[in-house]
Amino acid sequence: MPTIPAASAVALPASAVVPGTPDPLYDPAGVRHLFDRMARSYDRMNVMLSLGFSVLWRHRLLRLVPAAGSPRRVLDLMSGRGETWASIERRLPQARITALDFSDEMLAQAQRRNLGRFAGRVRLRQEDALEQTTPSGSVDVVVSAYGLKTFDARQLERLAAEVARTLRPRGSFAFVDVTEPACGPLRVAYRAYLRWIVPLAGLLLLSDPTEYRMLHRYLAGFGDGSRAVAAFRAEPGLEVEVRRYFFGCAMSISGRRLGTDEEESRSSAAVRILEG
Repeated sequence: MPTIPAASAVALPASAVVPGTPDPLYDPAGVRHLFDRMARSYDRMNVMLSLGFSVLWRHRLLRLVPAAGSPRRVLDLMSGRGETWASIERRLPQARITALDFSDEMLAQAQRRNLGRFAGRVRLRQEDALEQTTPSGSVDVVVSAYGLKTFDARQLERLAAEVARTLRPRGSFAFVDVTEPACGPLRVAYRAYLRWIVPLAGLLLLSDPTEYRMLHRYLAGFGDGSRAVAAFRAEPGLEVEVRRYFFGCAMSISGRRLGTDEEESRSSAAVRILEG
């Protein structure tokens, strides 16, 4: 596994971003440092962020991937601690999983899981999902859970392009992340929950709620996920479907890589908005 030097602490100021300049909130070094700090408790906190639905939404994520044609080469981006692997193997029992994450500590936790429950079956790589070395057209399925919110609009466009590049023609992809509810009263309540209750839980778990206040900022910036939808929709090599869950508290973006003949006949991806 290639080694990436541990990132030093990176300040992510809350001040307004100067137009035309990158938002430091999405600086890769800062994001990596944040997840290094949260690695030991992130699975529990993810349950809180999703109002307890994170496991269910992972299962739903994999149901969006066609089960026919196993075994499959599966790429798990922003894999974290490997929480999605069980759902992958349940859906695709013969899957060969490659998991990518750029956080040292997240990968250390994932390797413990890999050597235990998964008997070393998962191949781990320490890489940025936007700068990965996966060969073009080499995977059948790309999945990722709860990583979209840490990207700005340009990074999401790069991510969509990487999905299109790495998938074989007619390969499948599926992403899921939490979003802000569309309903006004529910949105206000959810924002308050993220701003106050989640950091309090972070204080109890880590004696430092700072990291979980940062997650509130990422979720506020991600909003209803429309910029992620726009990025995948703009990628001409992809056919995209969007589903929303539990009154808009989560969203999945899924679909497939167009075949060569299909791509030639289309200038933009087709998108269907589905409620589920």
